[in-house]
Amino acid sequence: MKHDYIQNDLIFYLDNELSVEKKMVVEKHLEECADCRSLLVFLQDGMQVIEKEKDPEASHFFYTRLSARLEEKPKFQAQSQWLQLLQPAVFSLLLVIGIYGGLKIGSNASFPKLNQPATIGIQMLNDFETEPIESFLLDKL
Repeated sequence: MKHDYIQNDLIFYLDNELSVEKKMVVEKHLEECADCRSLLVFLQDGMQVIEKEKDPEASHFFYTRLSARLEEKPKFQAQSQWLQLLQPAVFSLLLVIGIYGGLKIGSNASFPKLNQPATIGIQMLNDFETEPIESFLLDKL
């Protein structure tokens, strides 16, 4: 149980954020416990890697190459203006064709009339006429 408390305080011990009493308790425990000492070494190694990676060293010519690339003008700028005009026109045309096709297909669909009797191949949801009990009850009303 004491190991859990000490191991939770090790990161604060490394950052010198513990009170004097807790720091003394952690140091005393570290003298006696090899597992906690190995965890402390592991945490120290991890902290060193983090500190090293915080400030990566850039190449000497990085900023000059970056500024040169930013100042370059793209050669395809005239093409992109035509593409900017052509792309919405093509999409609008496709949208109109799609709507027109949907309306054409929808107008050609045939729906059965309500007054016509249902054909034998199609099962209708409203089959009052085929059921004798429903027709008997409907005739009485």
